[in-house]
Amino acid sequence: MPDEEHARVVFSKIPRIYDRMNTLMSMGMDIFWRLELLSLSPKDGLILDVGTGTGKLESLDSSQRSFVGLDVTREMIELNRNRGMTVLASATSLPFKEGSFSGVISAFVLRNLPSTEKYFSEAFLVLKKGGVMANLDAFPERRPLVSEFFSLYFYRFIPRIMGVTRYAESYEYLAQSVRDFKTPEKVAEEMSRAGFSDVKVRKFISPSAAIVYGRKE
Repeated sequence: MPDEEHARVVFSKIPRIYDRMNTLMSMGMDIFWRLELLSLSPKDGLILDVGTGTGKLESLDSSQRSFVGLDVTREMIELNRNRGMTVLASATSLPFKEGSFSGVISAFVLRNLPSTEKYFSEAFLVLKKGGVMANLDAFPERRPLVSEFFSLYFYRFIPRIMGVTRYAESYEYLAQSVRDFKTPEKVAEEMSRAGFSDVKVRKFISPSAAIVYGRKE
């Protein structure tokens, strides 16, 4: 897993282009994935958006849920213009009381954490009984043919295109973070060990993306 300070520096360099690049690189599918993530979280109560960045998840939400956005990168939070409160803090050391939230969600955060297991333990503590945790991320692609296309596109084409810009180092890191990450099934096992029940993996036809989610009984 990456060092948190290194990840913070990477994201501090790309706050103004990060959301647009996610949409371009995924050919618009990241919007659909995020909406699916929101649909799996509680429809009311207080939601903790971990790794909120500029607040893209909350901006897509049409419900009356309340959000608290947490991120370790100040430069990202400074561009967050959503209605919820934002907190500068680490996902592996959540500064909230036990049972504070109805839901804990994250999008493309897990592979940037120093310890997913520590994050899951922290999230379990701050969730209310019956609360839901759901995490969307990009994972190594294993399917034949699909993996060949994904590897060519994400590990070679995108870094090469970004290599002529001042964001080259950040996007080389992001590509490598997917290549080196765990499988969704491994993440589901870690969530179960942290205490979550009924843990499921929601995979998509489109390459790499999946949601791992579970409930605190």
